[in-house]
Amino acid sequence: MIRIIIVDDEILSRIGLQSFLDGKEGIVVSGIFGEAEEALHFLEENVVDIVLTDIEMAEMDGLSFIREIRERRLAPGVIIVSCHEDFSYAQRAISLGTDSYILKQSLTEKTLIQEVKNVYEKTAGKEVEQKKTPWRSSRTPGSALSARYRVGVLLTDGRENGAAQEAVVGPDMLVHLLEEIVSRYQMGTLFAPYNRETFILFQLDEELALEERQKTLENWLRLLQNNIGQYLTGKMTIGVSQEYEELSETREQYQNAVLAAEQAFFHPERTVFFYKEALTSSAPGIFETKKFLEESWPEQFSEELERWFQVSGEQQLSVAVVKNMFQQNLRQLIQSILEEYHFEESFREKWRQEESLVSLISSAASSTELKDRALEYMQGFQEAALRAGAQNPLMEVLNYIDQHLDGKLTLPELAQMSCMSVPSFCKKFKEQTKMTVTQYINEKRVAYAATLLKQSKYSLEEVAELAGFSNANYLLRVFKKSTGKTIGQYRKQIKF
Repeated sequence: MIRIIIVDDEILSRIGLQSFLDGKEGIVVSGIFGEAEEALHFLEENVVDIVLTDIEMAEMDGLSFIREIRERRLAPGVIIVSCHEDFSYAQRAISLGTDSYILKQSLTEKTLIQEVKNVYEKTAGKEVEQKKTPWRSSRTPGSALSARYRVGVLLTDGRENGAAQEAVVGPDMLVHLLEEIVSRYQMGTLFAPYNRETFILFQLDEELALEERQKTLENWLRLLQNNIGQYLTGKMTIGVSQEYEELSETREQYQNAVLAAEQAFFHPERTVFFYKEALTSSAPGIFETKKFLEESWPEQFSEELERWFQVSGEQQLSVAVVKNMFQQNLRQLIQSILEEYHFEESFREKWRQEESLVSLISSAASSTELKDRALEYMQGFQEAALRAGAQNPLMEVLNYIDQHLDGKLTLPELAQMSCMSVPSFCKKFKEQTKMTVTQYINEKRVAYAATLLKQSKYSLEEVAELAGFSNANYLLRVFKKSTGKTIGQYRKQIKF
């Protein structure tokens, strides 16, 4: 077994070297370090065969690091991996006892493994200092006697922006990068389960005040974003659970963190979301059908959409649930419009079977995008409805009757609306509705009166007036003829 450590202040370089070597042909990477001081501490207490190091590092340069290794006999083999082609660097490194000098730009997995093996064979007999007990991390997951926990879910797969997000590094290397950061800043433990979101179990010192724990967490979140963001073509969204004490709560808190992260659907400009229990449980509601054929309706609908998504976001619902609810509400709106307005059956059938709504909703990456798509879709529906209405001379009249049942409706006025003579209008009307104008108006008024009768606050005279009947007696006669029941019998069936 060849035990090596990797020392480089560039995270990607460390991870790349580790991926080339660890577990290959008897090679074990015993540790990776961003600072020479950390590596020296490790070397003092652990047996290492070869040190791989860069020649330039921020706090202690590679040459000084090599001098320390040689003077204190901390490792038999030293390999410089550098991007400097100037031979003077190599000369200085060799003069200090470096066993090999490799250029990063010409490095391959095969050549690096072979060089490690060559150096090991050459230096295996060198004397080194007797090591102390094996090194242990100053903090291991779950080692604190008293701790508070939070789950932080990391979404880097592009779900927050609707497309598969590409990373500068591969998924495995990205996990190594996260492990490095979590370990270095002692945040807790990283979990990268198969086919699930990667998450961090943050471990916070319970002895700190709540405010201090929150500041610590926020600092960690900034460190994660600053260190990971440069390796992603998009952004990383983090959802954070509530704080908790018992590890048995982790599964539940993981789900809460996922829900929090999914709030990026409603606020794509943000990157960090903290889970909060919804203060209310009110449903987003349904959309209004009134004024659908009027020019101002799209503006009214846009305002309704804004309110709908605001309420949905406040509930911290999952994106899948929100999309499903929205699809149902939009279908219900279309169905209500088709029933309420007097379109030809062919038009109704076409829009009942319209299937593009499903893909339109499911592929939306944000609430803003979904709102814009829904508005565009419904504007197209309205335009088609207006064209259908223009081809049906009676549609405007039928809708006008529905909206003015409490007023005086006369044959001449209705015929004029449809640009027909009274006889032609009556004939066309009966052909389309199978009723005379008077029968149709009375049927509509009776139906409206039946709705009003369900509300105990209205007297019979008030119901007659609101439904457009000249008096209560006329309402009684028409109601009995239309329904086969007296108003008294009808009201007895209603439980106020």
